[in-house]
Amino acid sequence: MHTVGDAAEEPGSRPGPVRPYLDDLPLELWEADERPAPAPRRRRRRPGWNTVLPVVVALALVGALVFVVPLGEDEGGSRPGAVPAEPEVSSLASIGDNPLLRRGTNLPDVRCDLPGVRADHGALHRFYSAELRCLDRAWEPALTGAGLDFERVTVDVTDDPATACGALPPPERATGLYCAEDATIYLPRQRTLDAFGLSDEAHLATLAHEYGHHVQHLSGILSDANGQLNRYPAGSPPDRELGRRVELQANCFAGAFFSSASGRGSITDGLADDSVDDFRNWVDSDTHGTSDTQREWALRGYRKGDVGTCNTWHAASADVT
Repeated sequence: MHTVGDAAEEPGSRPGPVRPYLDDLPLELWEADERPAPAPRRRRRRPGWNTVLPVVVALALVGALVFVVPLGEDEGGSRPGAVPAEPEVSSLASIGDNPLLRRGTNLPDVRCDLPGVRADHGALHRFYSAELRCLDRAWEPALTGAGLDFERVTVDVTDDPATACGALPPPERATGLYCAEDATIYLPRQRTLDAFGLSDEAHLATLAHEYGHHVQHLSGILSDANGQLNRYPAGSPPDRELGRRVELQANCFAGAFFSSASGRGSITDGLADDSVDDFRNWVDSDTHGTSDTQREWALRGYRKGDVGTCNTWHAASADVT
């Protein structure tokens, strides 16, 4: 496990190009009648139980978080977007009580043997698939150890994919999509090459971040966050802050993974440092945070490898700007 002490030199010596990301994807990308209701938190079940978890969210890779919510009235009669008379501050912080976020939840050391990043379709798919299996080995023990179910996710690099969450937004609005309904991360080849070139660290960091959303989905964090959306009007400051807490946590989860993989196999200490540092190349955004904040949360996970340090839900608002 890679550990960075307080006095140690941290990533950041080599600035990179700013990623050409846009910050927002409107909810209307998904038709109202296609938005499933939030699913309950998944916990590990006794053998023989057979349940199906419907899609909870769709996540734009480099755009804003797009929550899939029902448009009808909830049990209390309020509609999504309405602000209750007395918002319960504790309800948002309670998301941070998820069992995965207990202090001392460390990912195991993993060795990642990865092919090089190349531009052709097959080679790029092999690179992402190899990283995914390494991410699986790191995250499965943490999830099952917290009493949660584990499921694999796949990656699709097709340039014009058909997804269970609908069509991808146009290239100028997002590079890719995480779709929980078909457990697939969509990273169209040409879009990713236009955004990242053949930068190993950029491709590694992007997939690790998206896998972080998969971890949030499996743990029930996204479902819990989804349940808070109807408290705030779309695009309002608290709505944006909720989205930043989700996105910054995915950065931190990515950092925890690089801590577990650093110095073994293809992910050398230097490449792990560069991958974490790549988060500062993501543009300032009111949905993802400033570039400094995005990098800082990735560093939190990287310094100790403790998933409990990734609790954005217990963080002060000033720490998720």
